[in-house]
Amino acid sequence: MSNLRFPKTPKTIKVIIYVNVIVYIASFISERFGLDLSLIFGATPVLIIEKYFLWQLFTYMFVHANIFHLLLNLLMLWMLGTELYYLWGRNFFIKYYFICGLGGGISILLMSFVDQRTALIPTVGSSGAIFGLLLAYGITFKNKLLYVLGLFPVKAGILVIILGAVEFFSLFSNKDSSISHIAHLGGLITGLAYLKIKELEKKLTAKKYSKLKERYKVVVDNRDIDNDNPKLWN
Repeated sequence: MSNLRFPKTPKTIKVIIYVNVIVYIASFISERFGLDLSLIFGATPVLIIEKYFLWQLFTYMFVHANIFHLLLNLLMLWMLGTELYYLWGRNFFIKYYFICGLGGGISILLMSFVDQRTALIPTVGSSGAIFGLLLAYGITFKNKLLYVLGLFPVKAGILVIILGAVEFFSLFSNKDSSISHIAHLGGLITGLAYLKIKELEKKLTAKKYSKLKERYKVVVDNRDIDNDNPKLWN
């Protein structure tokens, strides 16, 4: 018998998966009645800018183009997100995931000023958030092996560099692609910036605490104190 065990999927990740599946089913059904939900909930730059459909910067993460697109993103969310969730905790994971997704959406918006053809095209999918998770996984578990296509072992840190380079060059060399490379890069870069900011905040907090610790001394036991040798806690 195999001893292979998978960690229990956190409830938060289950909820994200369920919402994505429900939205996909709703999109599938609505299309049969001539209603394309991607026009309402996908990130369409011209609607965000001119009609103030600001919710699209968030909701585009829950809409997917097809079943393969959905399953691939949810598989990556489960594989990468579960370990990061247990490492970070619920609050940090939620903030990070949606900030990366929002970063991908803002990147789509900014790209429309460079390539105006994209202004009218709705972008859908959680890939921006997923690339943020991939970046974090590669930094945190850089020596851990990930199997590309289930066959080829690659260290997580190296895989992030490879995929980042592929997305960057694809952005300029494959402009007619239906894949939003800018959303992928946006999520990845946003994730890197967020982690670096949090790392800096942690260092500054530790430095501030260290200075306060040196400055103040708290007496914890005044009984039988020798005035020349008091008992202190620091």
